[in-house]
Amino acid sequence: MDQPPSEAQPIAQTLNIVPTIFPASPPLEETTHPFWLAGEGLADIDIQVEPPASPLAVLEKLGPSPFERAGFPLIGFLATTYDKVSRFALDRK
Repeated sequence: MDQPPSEAQPIAQTLNIVPTIFPASPPLEETTHPFWLAGEGLADIDIQVEPPASPLAVLEKLGPSPFERAGFPLIGFLATTYDKVSRFALDRK
């Protein structure tokens, strides 16, 4: 059986290297460029953008703001932002 590492023996010498069936991954720098590139089939995707049944349902699910007494109407700001982003998405149809 393996002995626990002693103070005189470095930890690295006690590790067993196990071969893997997976090839080594390329360096991260070599893989980030194509991340944002669209594939050839992107134009074939059919996206249906419809207005929500209840415009502020997402915000209603969040419940009341925990920052109500902070002096900034957070829920009102989020509702306005949600409305503007929704209109922008619908206008792009």
